Parts: sequence; structure tokens; C-alpha cells
Amino acid sequence: MKIKSLMAAVALSFTGAMAMADTVKMAVGEWAPYVGAELPEQGVHAQKVRDVMAAAGYEVALDFLPWKRSYELTKKGEYPATFSWSKTDDRLADFYYPEVFLEDQVDVIYYSRAKYPEGLNVSSIEDIHAQGLKLVGYSGYWYEKALADLGSEMHDVFSEESAWKLLQSGRVDLLIENEVAGDLSLKSVLGAEMGDIAKGSVVRSVPVYVLFSRAHPQGEALKDAWDAHAK
Repeated sequence: MKIKSLMAAVALSFTGAMAMADTVKMAVGEWAPYVGAELPEQGVHAQKVRDVMAAAGYEVALDFLPWKRSYELTKKGEYPATFSWSKTDDRLADFYYPEVFLEDQVDVIYYSRAKYPEGLNVSSIEDIHAQGLKLVGYSGYWYEKALADLGSEMHDVFSEESAWKLLQSGRVDLLIENEVAGDLSLKSVLGAEMGDIAKGSVVRSVPVYVLFSRAHPQGEALKDAWDAHAK
């Protein structure tokens, strides 16, 4: 009986500790295999964020929103954090960047084989601008501002299906996407027709981060907690 009582006390203590953990809501979008509402563990990045923050005493809950909305609401301080984002100068005023990043990422170009049978010689945003090419992309992604700074615009879409269909039709010239996520998305959307799309050069290789809001009262403390437990 004493053993059973001890085991029960330990169980109650563990349950109580779990209940005492602070719940932190983070805003994210859909980006398989890294984060997604229907993915196992809601994605590999989501699982890593949960593990690190759990070690710091926080339980993480995710709100899935369009990417631009998740970014803007976190920027305003309605959420304390969002992921996975690269580091850009214009974001430094609104977000704390931790020392420890989530993962290194590689972005490549995709284009229509029928439209460019000889391939596309593109390895930078400057190449896209210089050649007058039309990029299809998602509002809020890093390349939107990079193109705008050069005086170019992109064809803005809200879904992966729209992006791949436009690329396949030849109405746009190229798409920039994370290589792993892009390959999965291409197969999911076009299926047997995925061979219509070719993959080209790397245009960027950078780490991605959890961004912690400067406008949220917990932003800096959560950033410090991340760095203390993610190393």
C-alpha cells in the first residue's frame, strides 16, 4: 500500500507540474513538412519548438493562420512568437531574433519545362529583375521586399495550388521555394504532371528562426528561454 501511495503521489506531482506550465500561443502558417495542422506532431519545426519550450517550462499551442496574418499579428504583439522565418534587416525593429536558429534552409527556383526547355539561368533576385522575369509567390515572404527594392513586382497568390498551376500554364516564369517543401508541394498539387516543372539553381541558403515579438510583454523573456534551452 505504501508503494502504491508513493506512486500515486509521484503521479499527482507530475500532473500538477504539467498543469503549472505556462501555455504560450504562437501564430504559424502551413509549410509541410515543417509545420502544418494535419502533419504528424504538426511538423518537424513545431515539434522542435515544443520540445525546447517544454524544457523551459512552457507548453506551446499553435494557431494556424495565413502566413502574412501570422506575421502581422505577432508583429503587433497579439502573439508572442511565430516561426519559421529568415532574418532580414526590416524585421529587426519588430522582433527579437534568438541566437539559436531552428534549421538551415535552401531555397531554389522552379519553372515550366515547356516554357524554358533550355533551362533558366537564375541564381539571385537580381537575375530575376535583370531578365524581366515574372515571379509567382506569397505575400510576406522574403523575396517580395527584395524584388520591390529593385523595382520589380511579383504575382501574389494565397495557395500552393494556384502557384503551381500558374507556373505550369506558363503565365508566370518561376517560383522560389524551399527545396524540401517545394518538392513535396509539387508532388501533392500536380501529381502525375509534376514532370512539367523543373527545378533550377539555389537562390538562397539561410537559417530560419522563431521570431519573438518586441510588442508582446513576454517576447524577450521567451526569446531568452529559447536560447537557454535550444543550445
